[in-house]
Parts: sequence; structure tokens; C-alpha cells
Amino acid sequence: MPSPQQFDSPSDHAPSPPPVLRLRLVPWDVSSLVALLVLLAAVVFGTDWYSWLFGFLKDVCTGDTCPPVPFGVDFYIYPVVWGGIGAAIAAALLGPFVSLLKGWYLSFWPVLAIAIVVLSSVAGSALTDFSGTYWHGERTVGDTSE
Repeated sequence: MPSPQQFDSPSDHAPSPPPVLRLRLVPWDVSSLVALLVLLAAVVFGTDWYSWLFGFLKDVCTGDTCPPVPFGVDFYIYPVVWGGIGAAIAAALLGPFVSLLKGWYLSFWPVLAIAIVVLSSVAGSALTDFSGTYWHGERTVGDTSE
């Protein structure tokens, strides 16, 4: 059986230094991030991109007079579109801070934000096209003819 003197007591250890946060900043990555964010801001505020990407929103039937669509997919158009825009804004603004803390590259976040906006536009457009066939009387719920 070991004697009590063989065990280290807590007073024998030196206090450990506090953890140091090291940021991995690469010049090309930071300059790419800044250039992509400036380009993204110029496109968002200086062009009419929204009418090209989200022009289908003017065709969305709203109100109580709209015919029903299977599974209620027409109720998901606005959440998909606005959720995608919100996710893209969060990715572009908060993503670089996450990358700083995790040690990841910074410059992929604006590209990811653009991809999210395009995907939400495509998904919203597909939902609108599907729902439009029911709204405009081309098909009705329960119609199995193709």
C-alpha cells in the first residue's frame, strides 16, 4: 500500500497560465474577405438583383381567396425566401467572427451567403411555380391527370 507521501498534493503544482486566444490571420484571406464583402454590399445596395432573384414573389397568392395547394406548400414560400435571406446575412456578418475563433479561413463566408440567397430564391421560385398551377386553375387538389 502506498504511503500518503507518494501522492502529490495540490500545493505542489504551479498554477497553469490562462489560455491564450491566437487568431490565425492570413493577409490574402483578410483581403479576400474585405473585397468580397464590399462586392456583396455593392450588389445588394447598387443593383436591382432582388427583382431578378425574387421577382416571383409578386405572383404569390395571398389572402383567403386562394385555392388550396397540396400539403400547404404555398405557406412556405415566404419563410423559405426570408429565412434564406436572414441566414445569408448571418453568414456574411457573423461567420467571419466564428472563423476567427475557430481558426478557419474567413473568405468563404460571403461566398456561402451568396449561395444561400440563390438557393432560397430557387426554392421559393419552385414552390411558387408548383403552387401557381393550383392558384390559376390549371390543376385542382386531387387532380391526378398529368
